[in-house]
Amino acid sequence: MGGPGSGNWWRSSSKSTTEAANRIDIRFMKKRGYLTPGAMGTLSWSCGGEPTGSIRYITHPDHIQLIYRSREHGGEWEDLSYPVYFEETECHYGGTRKWFLCPGLGCSRRVAVLYGAGKYFLCRTCNNLAYSSQNEGRAQRASRKSRKIIERLGGDPYCDYYPDKPKGMHWKTYNRLIRKAEYFENLSWHYMGQWLSQLEGIGAKV
Repeated sequence: MGGPGSGNWWRSSSKSTTEAANRIDIRFMKKRGYLTPGAMGTLSWSCGGEPTGSIRYITHPDHIQLIYRSREHGGEWEDLSYPVYFEETECHYGGTRKWFLCPGLGCSRRVAVLYGAGKYFLCRTCNNLAYSSQNEGRAQRASRKSRKIIERLGGDPYCDYYPDKPKGMHWKTYNRLIRKAEYFENLSWHYMGQWLSQLEGIGAKV
């Protein structure tokens, strides 16, 4: 599972916002089927048309194995391979939600996103990263708007189910908000699809 010469790499960055760091989003991976046990592949990132990193992954029933090469401050390349374990919690309106458990020393926070802002992919707290809505990508911005609507309706914004109509809310209002949430969610995936197409185009040229 990886090793010298594997070809995967990650260059550490000194940037201090979540938007500036390469990220692994468990919701994205779930929708793409990457969390199915036995799945394996490569995650890649780019900025301004230039690749900024790629890693390999292998999915197991209780964890995902991350495999890549890293170097810090221009030092020697180091081959890394370590597990990131999963935990599931029940959603308020049925089903379960899967989380990453941050692999940071003494952490194990349940998080949806891990950030590659250093040698390891860790949670925002372990990486000491701040949010920066001004730099937020279009896909993330649209997804955030959808989640805010779901929260307003009393639902869990990270589950794949829309909540029932809150008591006392008119059906017209409820249906309008659900349509708006669906619009922003679909818009988010539209932007994500454009981003993936750009990555595939870059890969085809290499």
